[in-house]
Amino acid sequence: MKLSVIVPVYNVEKYLRQCLDSLKAQTLKDMEVIVVNDGSTDSSPVIAQEYCDACRNFILLNKKNGGLSDARNYGIDFAKGEYIAFLDSDDWVEPSLYEKMTALMDEHTDVCVTDIEYWWEDPSRRYVMKGLTGRSAPTVQKRALLSPMFAWNKVYKASLFAEENGYRYPLDTWYEDIPVTSMIFAKAEKIAYLPECLIHYRQREGSIMANTSDPRIEQIFSIMAVLRENFEKEGLYEEYRDELEYLHIEHLRLYGMFRFIRSDDRKKYYTMSEAAMTTCFPHWKKNRYISSLSLKNRVFLKCYNQATAWLFDSMIR
Repeated sequence: MKLSVIVPVYNVEKYLRQCLDSLKAQTLKDMEVIVVNDGSTDSSPVIAQEYCDACRNFILLNKKNGGLSDARNYGIDFAKGEYIAFLDSDDWVEPSLYEKMTALMDEHTDVCVTDIEYWWEDPSRRYVMKGLTGRSAPTVQKRALLSPMFAWNKVYKASLFAEENGYRYPLDTWYEDIPVTSMIFAKAEKIAYLPECLIHYRQREGSIMANTSDPRIEQIFSIMAVLRENFEKEGLYEEYRDELEYLHIEHLRLYGMFRFIRSDDRKKYYTMSEAAMTTCFPHWKKNRYISSLSLKNRVFLKCYNQATAWLFDSMIR
């Protein structure tokens, strides 16, 4: 078996058929689709069973609700493919995606990444994010660490998730992709890049990443602490210090801060952000990668502080 695609499913009856249809249409035939029903209470399990009945390479696993990470981890244990991929059940892919990505994986590659379309109902809001950043960095591993940390725009060697390596997604938290993806990138011998946009990332108001009122957005601070601990434990902290610093800038001072500002607890999150950056990266404003950001983002990083917060808060909110 060439590839196992793991699809966690929880109450996505409105979108699931499009996701599964896109997997059914893949030009890569030597693959299996493992649909993990994570305790759905809508018609998602019925829809998934229809596809499993019709397609010999579709498998349905039913489990109690445990969250996205738990569903991914559960599916990993059943995967038979040489490679593993993940796909969220409200997203979908173009027919040639996995054939192209596994062809690159066959070139002795540890992980392959591809571009992402942020897909909105309104076509004017759609845009493409590069799976591998164009920023200059000394190695492809360091470039990858400056790139999207999503689990699902990638194909991995299945051996990375075998017992001897033991990569699993942390439970009961948001931002679960970050500690796993970052370590895979840092330790990879070869990373491939498919510079095409063949995966569609649906943006909807009820999704986790669109939610700024849920107190779980605070979990980014504990996830970043786990990130630092992992790199220290593996003896990689100093080698990747600039990249780790930039990841903290991105998640605690830039794009993360845009989310914090929209929260009713924005003052609390600002204080936590200041404390984390001052303690761990006191000279973060000199980070080598800031210069590659847009002027708007550079100005925000330079000027956003307690004195100016009211102005930026009013603009962004």
